[in-house]
Amino acid sequence: MGLLACIAAFFICYSTARESLGKGILAVLTVGYGYGIFRAHFLDSFGYFLFDSAVLGVYAGSLRCFTAPPRTPGERTLTHWVHLLIFIPVIMALLPFQDYWVQLVGLRGNIFFLPFLLLGARLDANDRCHLGLGLSVLNLLALSFAVAELLWGVDHFFPQNSVTDLVYMSHDVGSMNAYRIPATFANAHSYGGQMVMSLPFIIGAWSQPVRKAWYGPILTGGVLAAAIGVFLSAARVHFIALTVLVLISTFSLKLRTTQRLAWIVMVGFMFYLVMSHERMQRFKTLEDQGVVTSRIEGSINASLMDALIQYPMGNGIGGGGTSMPYFLADRVQRPMAIESEYGRIQLELGVFGLGAWVAFLFWFFTRPKPRSNDPWFVGKRLAWAVCSTNCVLAAIGTGLLTAIPISALMMLAFGWLVTDSAPVWQGLSNEGRLAYFRRDRDRLLPAVPRPTQTHSIS
Repeated sequence: MGLLACIAAFFICYSTARESLGKGILAVLTVGYGYGIFRAHFLDSFGYFLFDSAVLGVYAGSLRCFTAPPRTPGERTLTHWVHLLIFIPVIMALLPFQDYWVQLVGLRGNIFFLPFLLLGARLDANDRCHLGLGLSVLNLLALSFAVAELLWGVDHFFPQNSVTDLVYMSHDVGSMNAYRIPATFANAHSYGGQMVMSLPFIIGAWSQPVRKAWYGPILTGGVLAAAIGVFLSAARVHFIALTVLVLISTFSLKLRTTQRLAWIVMVGFMFYLVMSHERMQRFKTLEDQGVVTSRIEGSINASLMDALIQYPMGNGIGGGGTSMPYFLADRVQRPMAIESEYGRIQLELGVFGLGAWVAFLFWFFTRPKPRSNDPWFVGKRLAWAVCSTNCVLAAIGTGLLTAIPISALMMLAFGWLVTDSAPVWQGLSNEGRLAYFRRDRDRLLPAVPRPTQTHSIS
């Protein structure tokens, strides 16, 4: 079953990517949404590579994006960064520090999603609108599973086995020690993280000046489903990221009056819903300063410093904490548990790999911020905020580069945000271009004084 699913995922994603980049990415994200519950029921080794097969299908169907010349200076520099970030893990994989199969899985974990940086730079406005609409539908489907798990129990959807160990270890919600809700994902953290990561694309599409009328209810439902999903997942780091997005959207974004009223109503409804159910209030444990301090000290001070001191050149690719399939876990030599993504990078790629990633993030965060006259300013600003928050929180958690499908969508957001110097109306429909020029006609087409008429006398 796993092999058949991998073949089907590859060809479906390949054919949709050939038709449209946005549809291809939406197809691979659809596979990512169902990956966790699929793996829980089909334990054969091929099922582990279901999402990988879908990603390979998108890569094969989007070769034109990888071979086309860069369109902007930012995209050109981004291409050089992708080459560097792929080159270092490949060199590390040639060093015999770990078992061959462990290094192969580690190589996949460090480079497999990096081409999404280049695909994100190629997304146009129509692709982003389709992506936001599709993510809204997927969020609503995931929420339906989450509510069913809340009512009937997680065990009705996730059998207890080696793949779902983390699901059944996470039962620390409320006074009843209830389970965190994973919906259709591999675990609750993946569920909450994907909900947060989807919001910039959904809210960006929701804030467009011109869109079809029936898009509004679906996009609104996608936003609410994402917010509810974060609280049901009971992941505190994703609650922090959601809070940042809500504050930015409420106080600093330029929305139309009707959109701002709708946003205030949604926020009020979410506040009432969360405060009415203890099941959605695990974030209150953040008030315990001792827990927060010990987590930060253990991840940054202890884990990262231990990794730097013990393995300055790394423990071998795959030997630093990259998620291993259960049938390869016993092959990892000198395993070291670490609660920091930067520590994991250092353990696998050494100080050179960590330095390359730090330099890339410094370059990214010093890029020019989104322009306020861009129709996608709302989505871009939220994408910048969630990417920044994820990079900060990666110091106390792992999975930034390997989470399914969060990492792929985050790489898309990184690539989208560095596409500078392109006309802001590029990729818009005719109606969108007309609305843009009407809104900014005074700035784009300033009044030119008429030339003084002169009369010549012959």
